[in-house]
Amino acid sequence: MFRIATNNTIDFIRKKKLSTLSIQNSFTDDDGQSVSIDVEDDGTLNPQDEAIKAQKEELIQVFVNMLPGKYQKLVRLRYFNELSYEEIAVELDAPLGTVKAQLHRARELMYDLVKNKKEHI
Repeated sequence: MFRIATNNTIDFIRKKKLSTLSIQNSFTDDDGQSVSIDVEDDGTLNPQDEAIKAQKEELIQVFVNMLPGKYQKLVRLRYFNELSYEEIAVELDAPLGTVKAQLHRARELMYDLVKNKKEHI
């Protein structure tokens, strides 16, 4: 009885097995052309891209520091701490509409600061 259950389980797993393809192989399309599968690496950045990203983050911090205090706090909560509008409203004990309006104003101020410096970014 145990052996029958084991064999049935093995058969079930074989039937459910996913059909997979190797990304190492190349395939032929209908026209006879060789086609390969290219998969982009979504992992870590290379050192140069990592350095560029760090420099941009530092530059953004400089512009955020140029904002008035209340806008700095809103921008940091929203974009650096990744809080939702509702979470920010609770954190600041402010109405949701006020949070949205002030964040909109903060984005406009950031745009005004950045627009003349686009060639440096």
